[in-house]
Amino acid sequence: MFRPTLRISAPLFLITFLVILLYLTLTIIKEPFIGVELVQGSKGDYFVKALEPAGQAISKGILVGDKIISVNDAPAGQYSNVKKFFSIEKSDSVLVEHSNKEQQLIEFNRGWYGDHSSWEWFIQLYIPLISLILFAGFSSFLYSKRKNDSAALMLMLFFATIGLCYYSSAASYRSDPVGFSIIYFVLPSVPIIFLQFMNQYMKRYNVVFISKAGLIGMLSTFGAVELGMLLYVWTDLVSNGAIVYIRMLYYGTLLIGNFICIYQLVRKFLQYRKTKFNSLFKITLVSHIVAFTPFTAMNLLPLFIGGGQILPAAFTSLFLFVLPIVYFYLLTSNQLFDIDFILTRFKYYTLLSALPALLLTLAIIGVLNGKADVSWIGYIQIFLTTYVVMTLFLYVKEQIDHKFRPKLFKAMYSYQDSLDRFSRKVATVMKRADLEAVLKQEISELLPVNRIDFVLVDQADGSVHKLGESDEEKGTSLFLLQVAESLQVGEMVELPHGIGLVIGRQRSKYHVVWIGSKTNHTRFNSDELRWLKTLANYSSIVFENLYLIEGLIEDLESEVRKEQTTAPWVLRLLFCLSENERRKLAADLHDSALQDQLIWYRKLEGLMNDYPISDNLSDELNEIKEGLLDVIHQIRETCNELRPPLLKEMGVIEAVESIVEHSQMRDNFAVDFRPKPFAHPLNEEQITAIYRIVQELLRNAAKHAQANRVTLELEQRKGKIYFRYKDDGIGMDVDYMKASFEHMGLSGIKERVASLEGEITFRSKRGSGLEVVINLPETMTTGRSERGLLRDSYLIS
Repeated sequence: MFRPTLRISAPLFLITFLVILLYLTLTIIKEPFIGVELVQGSKGDYFVKALEPAGQAISKGILVGDKIISVNDAPAGQYSNVKKFFSIEKSDSVLVEHSNKEQQLIEFNRGWYGDHSSWEWFIQLYIPLISLILFAGFSSFLYSKRKNDSAALMLMLFFATIGLCYYSSAASYRSDPVGFSIIYFVLPSVPIIFLQFMNQYMKRYNVVFISKAGLIGMLSTFGAVELGMLLYVWTDLVSNGAIVYIRMLYYGTLLIGNFICIYQLVRKFLQYRKTKFNSLFKITLVSHIVAFTPFTAMNLLPLFIGGGQILPAAFTSLFLFVLPIVYFYLLTSNQLFDIDFILTRFKYYTLLSALPALLLTLAIIGVLNGKADVSWIGYIQIFLTTYVVMTLFLYVKEQIDHKFRPKLFKAMYSYQDSLDRFSRKVATVMKRADLEAVLKQEISELLPVNRIDFVLVDQADGSVHKLGESDEEKGTSLFLLQVAESLQVGEMVELPHGIGLVIGRQRSKYHVVWIGSKTNHTRFNSDELRWLKTLANYSSIVFENLYLIEGLIEDLESEVRKEQTTAPWVLRLLFCLSENERRKLAADLHDSALQDQLIWYRKLEGLMNDYPISDNLSDELNEIKEGLLDVIHQIRETCNELRPPLLKEMGVIEAVESIVEHSQMRDNFAVDFRPKPFAHPLNEEQITAIYRIVQELLRNAAKHAQANRVTLELEQRKGKIYFRYKDDGIGMDVDYMKASFEHMGLSGIKERVASLEGEITFRSKRGSGLEVVINLPETMTTGRSERGLLRDSYLIS
């Protein structure tokens, strides 16, 4: 039903639209735009109240306050447009009495040969026509892409009404009844069409923008006012006195319609500001305010209170172009632009433009003072025009800087290349000396400086190292000591002879790059300073990482040198590194040796099946085949022992059960595993440690214990992990066991327990078996080194 109706209504609408446009165009071209607004005096005389820009009245010498005596050789009060619209449009001649009582007969040429000025064409024809073409272009593109989308159709109607109203304004200025009808009937419908568009658009998100009752109420109220305006334009049923109030109602409906749109947008934004619709409603709200506020504030509101327009509608209406751009983007794009960034730039540029625009306006006032009769409205127009032009200029300048400055100014482009190159180089440095070399090379390639030195400022000792005894070096050392307390990593310091970059800090020692003066005797420009500061920031990050690595290595060396028990965090690190190496070795065995064995096994199997082979040779090949299968099985077992698959996914109980299962298949003793369910899952490091402990204990039982039965217990007890091993083997002397840990592998168990901050107890006697009890904390403490570095958990990768 929808598509057949659309096929009929769309061509009909287009034909009607084109006919109206043709009529309006002919009216604008043939009729001169006089641009006079009259007011009736107390004695019934008519005086010039205001003059429109680009009107012929200004060029013909008509001034505000002049008296219109006659129009077309008849008293002014008898001319229809004077009585009805307080206008002298469409007149051939007027007799004007100036303030000095001098009378002047002014004639207006009508038709194609009329005295149209370039300024009149620009404001009255070119700008509205270009605007209409752009609106029509947006609508045509939408129709070609989304003609079955009801929201797109409403948006097209929205564009069409705005473009038509803008274009017909020139005809309404000429007191043309069709132009008046469009302005008085179509323009108040723009807010209603917008609200309906938002309703259709928000349907896809299941959001009701405005109720049907609200739309019907607006339509009926606005329709009554529109009907009154049309009756006044086309009939004599409405008196000239009543039209003043009807016009106020008309301007009021435009204000109310715009207010309702903004109110609904604000309400929906506040309602959904913490949801995914935050940016959507913020974009629509800002675009609507930007589009309609200039026209509302500069034209509608002054007319509503009975004053004159502050700026011509031809200029304020240009802001309406924000709407098609924004809503066209919303309807055709799947992403929203960053409205917060745009608003931030807008606030910045409006603040930046305010003072220059005010100063320029004051300068113009000073120049025009006494030389031209300019009203306060004229000065406001000058300020607003200057303000808007400056703000737009700053926006355009930012885009030019972003797109063209690197191409136009090669020095700026070189600095960007330098930062990219420097960031790639510092990613590979491993020592502070390498960082200094890369930094020195980068600076010397781009800047013509007489020296690049690396200075160490010791704030505690009050000394500066790595500088000589020359006057320049002594002066720099003294200055650095004076400002030592204010030095900040990543910042730049102005030195007596050049500048300094603070690239790192070690306790009270600051590492500073001293860049001497330029050899061409010029100061460092803003681009160079920004580039150097960025280098300082990059270098400070790399320096801090190198410092942390050096600190970690020092702590490791310190722990290794200690004769006492090694710190748990060092043991954990070593075991984690060991597990990582096991994983890599298992992967290498699986991906290389195992795959090669499988390939040779399949080749051998294919060869035996495809070719006739003697019985003796067949027996030999079968023996080789079985040997290959044994090797494949051994490699798989080795891979599983090196890195059990899915260890973390199995959990600690399942991991131990898998070891027990494998042990039962190859060992001669029975294993009784007695686990209890865990309330809290363990991390991978803990599961791996328990797995390795059980693995080592069962291996020890198979090789040395001569046990018939092994009992394993595993459970959680008040924040601890309890594990117990007991066998009925030959046992051993505990003192002998302590002295021979390095030969048995039990020392590895003890160190694993120590790495997890646990406790282990060995109980054994000759002939009484071995018992091992382990208690591990569920949550390990995080210690700190003497350097203040965190000793965090080193997770297995």
